Amino acid sequence: MKQPNKNARRAYNEILSDEAAVIAIAGTKRTVKVSGIKPYTIECLTKLWSEREMQIPDSSSETLKAVCIDPYFSIKCACTIVLNSYWKLRLFYPLKWRIWAYLRGYSEEQMEPIIAEGKKKLPLESFWKNMVFLTDMRADWMRMTTKEAETFQAEQILAAKVLLSKSTPNTASPDGV
Repeated sequence: MKQPNKNARRAYNEILSDEAAVIAIAGTKRTVKVSGIKPYTIECLTKLWSEREMQIPDSSSETLKAVCIDPYFSIKCACTIVLNSYWKLRLFYPLKWRIWAYLRGYSEEQMEPIIAEGKKKLPLESFWKNMVFLTDMRADWMRMTTKEAETFQAEQILAAKVLLSKSTPNTASPDGV
């Protein structure tokens, strides 16, 4: 069996131990660090998406205009991922994304590795576990009445008996058929 190389092991350990990944911005000598995404950062990314979607018209013929509404969207998202802290976002975000967009002139291609690494750093496993545990605790979901639950349970038991009887040979007859 072929063992993973050193780079693959290092990447695996970075994900498990939540170490900050150092990302080089293509075409420059600059690097940025991306660590595990915090809840406030997720809220900021969601806010960016919501604001952008509100500006996009519903008709598909206006798609090109929608792209031109916010040409620096990916730069804003990458900057949010890099700052990744309540105070850093509150204090430095308005200035930093403008520096990246206007002064340094970063492009979509240069922001792609930052966004891809930020996606790897999302705490999705914990999020989905919590969502599974919380689904039954909602008050706005319709629940079965007692009679419906009993009927459903009886149907499940009957289906299990039918499947069980099909998978075992009939031992009641002497010839086993």
